[in-house]
Amino acid sequence: MINLKLSSILTTIAEISKFKPGEKEIVMNLSRATRTIRDYENDVTDAYKEGLLEKMPGIDPFSYAMIKEYFETGSIRLFDQIKEKYPEDLIKIVRLSGIGTKRVFGIYEKFNIKTFEDLKDLFTLNYDTKKLTESFEIDSLFLERIKHSVSYYESLRGKYPRWLVLKFADKIVEKLSSINEISSLKVVGSLRRRKAEIKDIDILILPEFNDEKINYEKSKELISKIRASYFVKDFISKEDRKENISTRFSTIFDIDVEIIITSKKMWPVDLLTATGSKNHLRKLKEAAKESVCLNKDAFDFSMIKFKELKKYKNKDSVYEEDDFICQEEKQIYDFLGMKYIFPELREGLNEVELAKESYLPELIKLSDMKGDLHVHSNYSDGIMEMKEIVKKIKKYNYEYLSFSDHSGSNQYGNGLNKTRLMDKSAYINDLNLKQDKFSFLMGSEIEIDEEGNLDYDDVQISKFDIALGSIHKGLKFDFRTNNLRFEKAMKNKYIDIIAHPTGVVFGSRAPYFLDIDYLIKCASKYGKAIEINSYYLRLDLNEENARKAKGAGILISINTDSHRPNNLDMIRLGVDIARKAGIEKEDVINTLSLDDLKKWKSSR
Repeated sequence: MINLKLSSILTTIAEISKFKPGEKEIVMNLSRATRTIRDYENDVTDAYKEGLLEKMPGIDPFSYAMIKEYFETGSIRLFDQIKEKYPEDLIKIVRLSGIGTKRVFGIYEKFNIKTFEDLKDLFTLNYDTKKLTESFEIDSLFLERIKHSVSYYESLRGKYPRWLVLKFADKIVEKLSSINEISSLKVVGSLRRRKAEIKDIDILILPEFNDEKINYEKSKELISKIRASYFVKDFISKEDRKENISTRFSTIFDIDVEIIITSKKMWPVDLLTATGSKNHLRKLKEAAKESVCLNKDAFDFSMIKFKELKKYKNKDSVYEEDDFICQEEKQIYDFLGMKYIFPELREGLNEVELAKESYLPELIKLSDMKGDLHVHSNYSDGIMEMKEIVKKIKKYNYEYLSFSDHSGSNQYGNGLNKTRLMDKSAYINDLNLKQDKFSFLMGSEIEIDEEGNLDYDDVQISKFDIALGSIHKGLKFDFRTNNLRFEKAMKNKYIDIIAHPTGVVFGSRAPYFLDIDYLIKCASKYGKAIEINSYYLRLDLNEENARKAKGAGILISINTDSHRPNNLDMIRLGVDIARKAGIEKEDVINTLSLDDLKKWKSSR
């Protein structure tokens, strides 16, 4: 996870620099470098060794000097100076809280906070935050924000963004596929269920020598071969079971992998059970007891005569197409008299009941997407090569793409004033004159200030093809203030979409204080779409909130918030969030054709 670790250090330096006079350019340069590093698809260590890193877009000489220092010495002097007084965990809370370096460090001083455990104890031992803040003359909201950030930080322990983990799983599967004894293998667990945050990688393996039952001696020999693989760091544990063998390893990717060795006889059942979740499997057991009188506590499907099993040793081992139905598992669902439940729905909510009645939703597919409405161009803080963008447009067969750049007050996002807006508009027009099969849209991501005002006036906003409203600052406000900020912005008839509504950034920013139910209510009242932001560190709306929006009849816009060409591929992640929330094609505005999208906009 070196890419995330190094980018996190640079982000911290940038965050601290925001509160120093005259550091705007340094903050912007570090922010660009950070994004280049964390979005790089391979190990940034290799890129440095090969001399590629220095030449990458977004890496300026100042940032590169820090990166070079890190790889040559193992640390960055400027970051070490920041850590001289407080450990890294406490410094991360500064970023997560978003209330400012001086405020957070000042609170640490007043309460004599020296370690992260000290900070946790502060809130564990003091239940009355209001009384505590009165005694120490601190705004209670700031302390609540720190408390909220600590809770969020703790919730991330041992979790990793799925986009990164998929790449690691791909490399592990590639290596395992080269072992001759392995007949078939498939990634299972939370990764197969397309969860946004992943704790470990689970891989089910069928060796050629395990037919009716497990051959323990040969299986142990296979485990020894796997243990010698380049990706394995250390052996953690092994459990011999009646049906299979589970072995856990730590890896060079800083995430554990569980290898489950099964037999041909148990392969279909283990595919189902190893994918999970526990609540889904519990409900299936209950359904089995009701429908075919099986023992509720035993998933014994030995009476099923499974057809020929499919071999998985290619991309299907890691990635499943949206319409892919695993025939082995389907036979089990058929046996229980229910529709096939796609892995992403198997969370133990109401999917089993819906499957029994054939009421499962027709889940949205990646191929349904007609365009991306939130992409940052070089006019704001994107670094986008047009040739690469065109390749992605062709890859996804898009009809349109909106360059929705930051508005004027977003100084660290290089927001556009009216003069630069005119330049960008001319640029968009010129692009569209050069093609007839695709349209670039003139969009904007418009900042909502602390009172709910928008950067541009109504005349300007009305000219945008797509207008998004969002918040990037003012994280020090309470629930009521933020609710009203969003509501006032949504009252503007020209705003189309509320972007990344909760403001969360994995490991860098805790969600705002915001009543999501109130936001959804306002979106319904004022006819706004709400974004599922597909950027791998955001994924905002999350699965739970997307499900709420779907339930309230709110239209969704699935966008990537791209700042680099490879970010456009993250549309996959947003579609997966939507699928997990039971969202269908008709729930999403950018499954509309361009003509229908324009009709939707004009009809509101």
